Order: sequence, then structure tokens, then C-alpha cells
Amino acid sequence: MKWKKLSVIALILVLAASSFHGTALAAVSAEELAEICNELFGSVFGAPNGEPLAACQWDMAIINASDNGSYALATGEGVKVGMIDSGVDINHPDIAPNLDLDLSCSFIFSDTPTADPMEVGNGDCSNKTAVQDINGHGTHTASTVAAPINGIGIAGVAPEATIVALKACTVDGFCFADSVAAALRYAGDKELDIVNLSLFADPYLYYCKSEAEQKAILQELEMAAKYAQQQGVLIVASAGNEMDDLQHPVVDEISPDWPPDTAETREVKNNCRVAPAELPGVLTVSATGPIGYPGYDMWIASYSSVGMSVVEVAAPGGDYFSASGTVQDAVLGALPVGSAIWNAFDPLNAFFPGLTAIDNGAGYGFLNGTSMAAPHAAGVAALVVQMHPGWSPGAVKAAVQRSAQQLPCPPDWQPLDPTDTRFVCYGEGGRTSFFGHGLVDAASAAAE
Repeated sequence: MKWKKLSVIALILVLAASSFHGTALAAVSAEELAEICNELFGSVFGAPNGEPLAACQWDMAIINASDNGSYALATGEGVKVGMIDSGVDINHPDIAPNLDLDLSCSFIFSDTPTADPMEVGNGDCSNKTAVQDINGHGTHTASTVAAPINGIGIAGVAPEATIVALKACTVDGFCFADSVAAALRYAGDKELDIVNLSLFADPYLYYCKSEAEQKAILQELEMAAKYAQQQGVLIVASAGNEMDDLQHPVVDEISPDWPPDTAETREVKNNCRVAPAELPGVLTVSATGPIGYPGYDMWIASYSSVGMSVVEVAAPGGDYFSASGTVQDAVLGALPVGSAIWNAFDPLNAFFPGLTAIDNGAGYGFLNGTSMAAPHAAGVAALVVQMHPGWSPGAVKAAVQRSAQQLPCPPDWQPLDPTDTRFVCYGEGGRTSFFGHGLVDAASAAAE
């Protein structure tokens, strides 16, 4: 399973039933989960909204996406956000109300795990159920952007924005460049306002211009991104979970990831790029944990890639077991029951028991990763677009940067590997290699 492709680090399931494939689970009610989260975070962050699981949404609290913050100013109404990902759960109650199924489209050939993932769908968009999320990743990221305020589970950064599912990733987590490029071009054709890409385009992590094949793939992605941007689309992307300084890359150990078992460790130079994170004009996002939690002074998530010339802003991605010492340090989002991510983790062996979230069968889960960070920034951008519908992608990007909470380099930060002298924080004057212009702020952005 290529979960790393989609920038996912850790998971704890929130189950929607007391049994799972016939296996009995230790069930915990939504009320009990909310009580646990309230004990952990309530005195520090408070509940950002009135949803049943709001006490677990520390991520929304620290970026002021809340009833007393951005929701009083803007909610993303009328803004179309394309999620280039693994699809969405079209029936999930925290997805379906804001999903434009007519605009949604699949760009992969098959959801069968044994199928050749390099085959690209034709993108004719006639089969709307093809965007159903079999993996789970896309549902989680979409709920961070635009889960509605409906009294069911959680609320997103832009709870009235429109979700457009652009399925470019397979059930196994492969997001090949041809599919990603096709989705970007489609986003341009349909003049979406924003697209979120919590991924890197397979089969390479770094695309090096000195290699003809890699150069050609990178050029295809660059052209597709440029076309989308010219049609008014702001592209938001995750920085990645490789703990790399993208401005000073050194090694790529995981490419190519297709065909299987062909990866070779290779040196990479400054002419090598991660896509889409390093494509021109992209709003690239690093990840933080629960900033403000007592004792959590690292700020940058322990897995997040960084880079002075690459990272534009930071956003909550979770930092597993680093703040409160629990899985609730990750980001809570919607998950389809029975999806690949759901099934890949045994709830009986998890760090927290299975959870009965709601009675209608909807699932929720905690995930870590820069995948979780990017949709927070995409949601913030949606608030700016609502307030300034005529602004260009560059102007919206600048507003997200300008309104961010500036973060200095952590004073006592040390890399996980003390011998690693590459991964260090540097910069001043309002921009650092770890956080770019700072932590996104939904309320400040909505007031731009």
C-alpha cells in the first residue's frame, strides 16, 4: 500500500458501528470521544464550533476557523474547490451536502487493486459514481475543506464551499502524473476557483530535468498547472512527508515507485523538483502539530518537508504523540467505512478503541500528514475567494500569505536525527524555511 504517496502518517479509526467485518470492537460513543478531546484540549483551545465532535478539532481552533472567528465573516459560499485525490464518499453526511457531483470526474482507469495504475481514465465524467472514494484519503481531505455545519460530526474551514471531486489516485494510493495533469486541465476547463493536491505525482518523488523521461513528465505537469492557473485556478499542494529541505535536496530513496520494487537510491540536485509542490505559482504547505498546547514547542511536524523557496505557509497536519501524547494530536476528518485506509488498520490493535461516531453509518478518523495541512490552506483560500471573487490566483495566494500568523524558527528545535545537518530552520523577516509566511489564519484571511 502506497499510503506515503498521499502523505498520510498515522491513523486511529472512529467507527460508525460496534462491529466491523464481524469483529467485535470496543465501542466508544461520539459523546465519549468529545469528552476525551475536551479533557485534552478544552482548556487550551476550546471547541471551535457547535458540531458534536468539535472538541477534537484543535486544528480549526488554532487557525481561527470557528464560530467566533472566520465563520462570522465568510464560509466559502459560492466557491468551487476541486479535490485532486482519491475521490470522495459521495454519501457521507459531512461531504454530500456540499458535493457537486455533476462537476466531479474520475481520471483513473480502474478501482481494482490489481489493475495497472498507469492507465488513465478518459475523463468523460459520464459515470458519476466513479468518483466514489475506495481509498479514504480524499474524503478526509475534502471534509477538512468543506464539511458543513449540520450538527452531525465536524465542520470544515469553509463549511459552505462546493466540493468538486477530481479522482486521480487509485485505491492503492498511486497518483500518476498523467491523471494529475488531466485533472488540472479539467479544473481549468471548468474554471474552478481552487484545487487541492495532497499528493506527489507518481512514479517519481523528484523529477530531474537531466533525465529525459522525468523532464517530459515534469513539463506535462507544468503545462497543465499553468493552463489551470491561466483559467483562474489557485493550486494548493502539500510539501510532503519526507523531512526534506526541498530547497537543498540531497537524496531520493523511493523512486520510481512503479513498477514495484524498482526504486533505487539516487542523489538529487537543485534541478530536481517535487511535483506539484515545486511547480510555479503553487501555494505549498508544510505541517504543524497542535501549536499552543503546553509543552509542545517543536511546532513543525516531525515528518514535514520544508524549504525556504518552496513552503509558502504552514497549516495543521497533526504530530502523532508529540503534544498531548495521544492520537487526538492528529487531524480528525471524515472517512468512508470499509475504505482501504479504514481496512488497513486493525482497530483492536490501535492506540485507541473503535468509536461509534453517529447512528447513520458515517465514519471519522484521525490522520497525520502534510496531506492534512494542505486542505486547511485551501479552505482559507476559499474564504478569500468568497470575499474577493474577482481576484487572480496570485492575489488570493498573496492574501493567504499576508494574513498568516508569523512563526519564528523554534528556539529549541532539534532534528530527530542529531547527525542530520540538512534539516534546519532558517530565515527571518517574516519568512522561514519551516513555516513560510506563517500559520494560516482563517479569520484574518476572511477579513482581507
